[in-house]
Amino acid sequence: MAHGIASQGKVTITVDEYSSNPTQAFTHYNINQSRFQPPHVHMVDPTPYDTPKPAGHTRFVCVSDTHSRTDGIQMPYGDVLLHTGDFTELGLPSEVKKFNDCHTNNPAQRTGGPAG
Repeated sequence: MAHGIASQGKVTITVDEYSSNPTQAFTHYNINQSRFQPPHVHMVDPTPYDTPKPAGHTRFVCVSDTHSRTDGIQMPYGDVLLHTGDFTELGLPSEVKKFNDCHTNNPAQRTGGPAG
């Protein structure tokens, strides 16, 4: 991370002390800055997986980074399941088939996600 400091029309870039060690940087900023929350974002608690869907509503179920570990996940009922990436560990055809088989049996009526 670099921080710019303006001085007489010039910008001096100072290099963050953790730039050479990403693991240490993650640990430091994760502990010391907690969770960054922009002022216009409001955190909400997730809906328990077994909560009934109100009439007239569409429920989106969003997951990501399952890395072929879909066994034992209690997936809530949803009208639309969005998997936003990294559903395989290695990108093997057998992992893609497992993902498709798992989500074919999912009660969500529509399933989608990026192809990458």
